[in-house]
Amino acid sequence: MFLRRGVHLLTRSIPRRILAALLSIYLVTYFATAIFLYSDVRASILESDATALNRLADLKYEQLANQIGALATDLTAWSELEVMNDLASGDIDKRVTQALEASKRLYGLAGDLYAFDAGGKLLAMSGGSHAERLPAQWENGGKSLRFIDKHADPMTQKEIVALSVPVFGTFDQSYRIGTLVLTYPWSTVEALLFGTANTTILVETGGLLEKSGPAKVLAASPPEIVGRVGLRPIIEDEWEGSGMVAGRSVPRGGLVANWQVLMLHDIAGATGPLHWVAFKLALLGAALAIPIILLGRWLSERLTAPIADLTRVVREIADTDKLEARVPVTSSDELGSLAQSFNRMTDNLERITQEREQFVRELAALNQTLEAKIAARTEQLEAAIKAQQRLLGDISHEIKSPLARLGMALGLAERQSEGDRLRQFERMEREIENIAELASELLTLARLDAATEPPEFMPLDLCPLVGQIVSDAVYEKPSRASDVIVHDAGAPMAILGNANLLRRAIENVVRNAIFYTSDNTEVAILLSRTSPETLSVEVRDCGPGVPDAALEHLFEPFYRVDEARARETGGTGIGLAICQRIVDLHGGAVEARRNLPTGLVVAMEFPSASLGLIPVRLNPAMPVMPLP
Repeated sequence: MFLRRGVHLLTRSIPRRILAALLSIYLVTYFATAIFLYSDVRASILESDATALNRLADLKYEQLANQIGALATDLTAWSELEVMNDLASGDIDKRVTQALEASKRLYGLAGDLYAFDAGGKLLAMSGGSHAERLPAQWENGGKSLRFIDKHADPMTQKEIVALSVPVFGTFDQSYRIGTLVLTYPWSTVEALLFGTANTTILVETGGLLEKSGPAKVLAASPPEIVGRVGLRPIIEDEWEGSGMVAGRSVPRGGLVANWQVLMLHDIAGATGPLHWVAFKLALLGAALAIPIILLGRWLSERLTAPIADLTRVVREIADTDKLEARVPVTSSDELGSLAQSFNRMTDNLERITQEREQFVRELAALNQTLEAKIAARTEQLEAAIKAQQRLLGDISHEIKSPLARLGMALGLAERQSEGDRLRQFERMEREIENIAELASELLTLARLDAATEPPEFMPLDLCPLVGQIVSDAVYEKPSRASDVIVHDAGAPMAILGNANLLRRAIENVVRNAIFYTSDNTEVAILLSRTSPETLSVEVRDCGPGVPDAALEHLFEPFYRVDEARARETGGTGIGLAICQRIVDLHGGAVEARRNLPTGLVVAMEFPSASLGLIPVRLNPAMPVMPLP
């Protein structure tokens, strides 16, 4: 109820609404910033604490490793003393015992030294309990020093670690005369390990470094820490779940390579200074809120004062029906503009008249623009009609010529003998075939131009399709077989298309290149992938080529560069136009350009499809070369 009244009190007028909005923006922004800053500082503190714990754990581990390594070095040196040869004779004069006791006193060893003969019988020791035989845990069947991890001393039953080294005679390094064992109390290891205020754990890794498998706890201070926190969350850096920041030593080689030291620090203790930071942030927020509230109140009253004046004048005009009243303009901002607009209301009739005239002028200009567009569209329509008339004229010309030759051949056949008449009939048959081919090409062109629905497309590979086209073309002109070379892409060239239409388009270009060039003139067909999304089929010939001015007209119906050569080869002049329509239908592009130094290049590009097609060569005998 109190909150509802407070909200109503803050929002029942525009100045208070502005003040409430400013205060809300400040609170949201400040608290978000404070939370972000608090979280960032907390993460930095925990990360710094973890780094320090890592260094401390490394130092502890290094101390342990150095101590064990020093003992191993000393034990190895003692095993090579000449006095150890007495092990072979049973240490009758106790020289070995004296040497072990002297070494323990001299080096201040916390543990004991034991010397066993080759049969495992105890011959000498520096102290400790007596045992007749070498314990199984201390046996060393190798030729080098062996480290025995934490275990119960077979002599005293106290926890120790041990080092066992074989002893060889100085007179014969291959003759083993016994075993030398050094025991090191586990309490001494813990004394080296423990000694800081932080929680310390020594573990035998057993898969710890890979974070898989159990880890054996060798020592912990305090002992109950593992049971309270659990080892797995600490190992896997789940600080929030364990309530502890963990540091660990870096694994190294050596005798204690399977040991790892963990140093733990309570998160609450590490982040204790953050409470003071949070308190300061709260004080700062409260201190900043006071000037913001004062500034917001002043700003809201200043912003709404012109609105109050405008309300007063509007009420006065409504009560008196007089337009002499004006709103005082006290600022140049949006509210001042509003006051000026209100003061200009009496001039609106003139302004409306001017705007109406401006509207009429704009309408007239728009009408002129529309007339210009209609004229341009009319010109385009007239150009299309002229192109259609020109096409009809070309068709008429193309049909009249073979019909005239048919009439001449028929007239000659009527007046000639039987043998000559057969030749005229053959000529008439060729002309009829030409007319039929022209009609077929025209029908194909008309179907492509008038198609309302796209043909059925399916995935196909251009490589075998082009190979079959080239094979068919050189079959018709076997003398050109050695001139035609296909440069394969070396990989499938998959597209979505209509095989019949693509065959028609590419075949027109290939046949033109073969038929319009002389023998021993190279014709190259290049299949390549110009980009990850584009495939290219280029037909290059080294013939005479075409003039530059004719390149842009090659794809027009009935256009021929050389009328005489076109008639000789039987072309209709529609093949390249059909090729362009088919390539456009497949979403591609075709262009013609000069092939330097001589010849013509017709390049067709198609969008590729990632279909994983397996290339199948239709004519293995066709010469195929890799792309240059």
